[in-house]
Amino acid sequence: MYISEPAEYAILGLLESQPMHGYEMFQQFKNGALGQIVHLEMSQMYAFLKKLERLMYIEAQLETQGLRPPRKIFHLTAQGRHIFFQWLKEPVERPREIRILFLIKLYFVQQFTPEETGHLIDQQIIACRNFLNHLEARHSLPLETGDEAFFDHVVLRGRIYQTRSLLDWLQELQHELAEAHR
Repeated sequence: MYISEPAEYAILGLLESQPMHGYEMFQQFKNGALGQIVHLEMSQMYAFLKKLERLMYIEAQLETQGLRPPRKIFHLTAQGRHIFFQWLKEPVERPREIRILFLIKLYFVQQFTPEETGHLIDQQIIACRNFLNHLEARHSLPLETGDEAFFDHVVLRGRIYQTRSLLDWLQELQHELAEAHR
C-alpha cells in the first residue's frame, strides 16, 4: 500500500501546518484554495485518513469534548513528514499530472518553503521539456497506414500541443515569480 491519490498528499500538507480533526481538514478542502484543485467528499476524507494511519504517516489522538463523543485529532508522524517533503521537491513526471499534483506541490511549497518555489518550477520545466522531446521523437517516426495508426498520430499530436502549452504556462509562471522578487 502506498499513497495513490493527490488528496492524500494534500492531507499530509494540511497536517504539516497544524494538527486537525477530519471535519476541519474537510473544510480546508471545501472552502480553501485546495478545493479549486481537488474535489473531495467527506467519506473519501475519512477513508484517506484511515489509509494514512495504516501507512503510519499520521497518528490520531482522542480529544474529549464534554458530553459529546471524543474526536480524533490527527498529526503527522516523522515518517509522514519525510514522505511529504520528499514528494514536494520532485517535479511531476507527466504533463497530465500538472493540473492537480503540481498545483498541490506549488500550494504547499509557497506555504512551507517559499524560497524553493523557483526551483520547483524550474524542475517542472525541465521535466516537461524532456517529456516533449520524447513525444517529438516518436512523432518524427514515419507515419504508418491505417485508421488506428492515424488515430495514434492524432493523439500524439494532441499530447505534443498540450505539453507545449503547459511549458508556455510554466515559463510565464517562472517569469512572474522572477518579476515579483525584483
